[in-house]
Amino acid sequence: MALPISPEYASQLHTLIVQGTQLLQELTTLLDTELEAMQARSLDALNASNRDKQTCLLAIDRNIRERNGLLDLQQVAHDRASVLALLNRIAEPDAQVMTDAWHQLEAVLDEIRTKNQRNEQVLLRSKQSNDQLLALLQGHAQGNSIYDQKGDKGRYEGQRSLGKA
Repeated sequence: MALPISPEYASQLHTLIVQGTQLLQELTTLLDTELEAMQARSLDALNASNRDKQTCLLAIDRNIRERNGLLDLQQVAHDRASVLALLNRIAEPDAQVMTDAWHQLEAVLDEIRTKNQRNEQVLLRSKQSNDQLLALLQGHAQGNSIYDQKGDKGRYEGQRSLGKA
């Protein structure tokens, strides 16, 4: 059976979990800002958002590395099940506070995944619209392409008209 966790170690881990949650909450705000910039089609706002996101992601990376280093001291793997098992070794009432903090971190991470997928979909739709507009401006028919969006053979009518000539 594993030994209980010292209060000092628990305090350090709790601090890193809370900091990680705060950083992830900052990232959710930045993802909302990124969405607004994409919808407004503001290149300056999008560039600023990307710079802010990069800074935030670097801070998140540092936090994760510190937390993983602390987990390594207890020879705990960096996966969810191992962390929850470690939290069960912490004395009450700190154990419940730590577990709640960990679940909050996971909830914010799920929110980030959702918002990131949303932004990706908006970006893809915008790209498709721009591609269609560009094709129209260049005089290309919509179905007149060598490959379709899945990469399969498309209907390229240029070959048939060339053969008729």
